[in-house]
Amino acid sequence: MIRRFLFVPILLGSFAVVALLVALGPEPEARKFEPVLTEVQVQSVHLDRHRVAVTVDGTARPARRTAVAAQVAGEIVWAAGALRTGTVVAPDSPLFRVRQTRYSQAVAEARSRLAEAELRLLREQAARELAQAEWERIGAEPNLLALGVPQLAAAEEGAAAARAGLETAEADLRNTEVRAPHAGLVASRSAEVGEWITPGQRLLELLSLEVFEVRVSLPDAALPLLDLPFRESGARPPPARVTATLGPPNAEVRWTWEGRLVRMEGEIDPATRFLPAVIEVPRPYQTTPDGRPPLVAGMFLQVEIEGKEFAEVATVPVSAFRADGTVLVVDGEDRIRIRQVDALWPAGEEALLVRSGLVNGERLVVSPPSMVAEGMRVRVVRSPKAADPSGGAAPGRP
Repeated sequence: MIRRFLFVPILLGSFAVVALLVALGPEPEARKFEPVLTEVQVQSVHLDRHRVAVTVDGTARPARRTAVAAQVAGEIVWAAGALRTGTVVAPDSPLFRVRQTRYSQAVAEARSRLAEAELRLLREQAARELAQAEWERIGAEPNLLALGVPQLAAAEEGAAAARAGLETAEADLRNTEVRAPHAGLVASRSAEVGEWITPGQRLLELLSLEVFEVRVSLPDAALPLLDLPFRESGARPPPARVTATLGPPNAEVRWTWEGRLVRMEGEIDPATRFLPAVIEVPRPYQTTPDGRPPLVAGMFLQVEIEGKEFAEVATVPVSAFRADGTVLVVDGEDRIRIRQVDALWPAGEEALLVRSGLVNGERLVVSPPSMVAEGMRVRVVRSPKAADPSGGAAPGRP
């Protein structure tokens, strides 16, 4: 019983000692806690003039594919010795020769008919002159038949027909020798010595070497960026650079040719929204001191077409764009501002050209945080990889 009564005073005494120690002890220091700010990397916006370039892929093909055909019938008795697929022939060089016997005979017969027709014409002219003089001596008015007018007209027509027949026979004789219509590469040959050919039969196919074409497909979004080669516009066709990457893996070499966008073909494909266009490349087989290979038909190429020049354009990294197409900038108080921008065209594989929505010199967030709000304060860190203000990277593919 005595122990139960002693427990209460002991407990009260303990509370009193603790209260005394707290009262006599030092006061705790007051600490100020600052909020943790989101860290963002920024780079300065640089507005400058920029010429857009549209990069697409295409395939080389000759501008002309000529089917060389026979114009006369007969047996092939001769062919050029080096006339094989892949060889180059000079313009007007002989390719095949057809047996000429029947055509030489046709020329001789045509000359004989012409001589007879001209002799008849001379006779009719003399007869008309004689009849005219006789009727004038008599003093009577003759009719046309008596003067020999229709006889002379028939003789003149006969001479003209004989002359035309001789020209046809001589042309057939010349056509027994088939010549190259232009310089070209033999793509295929379908006739040999000893074969009988007929007019219109294909003998070989020539690929032109003066000009090659590269057919490309332009996205409809690129059309406002180019000076399109329509005749009514009178604009000079925009230049284009054609590039082929050749060589073994890890040792490729890039070879380039200069060309121009000369025409558009067809219409926009409603499924793909692409429009076919043609790039002309002159002298595709011309050699260069650096050992550039020829531009071979069927070669896969990358084409960079020079576009229009735009003022006040910024080069913005792709990483700076959010999912909704907006970008973030940081104002003078280190607060986030959300901007709507007008992206114009790719500038390299990692940047886009922006023509509105940004101000020169302001700070652009290159890696937007996932959670952000308008006016939110952030801690700014300068990006170690700033974009080239000139957009110097090669234009990206659409």
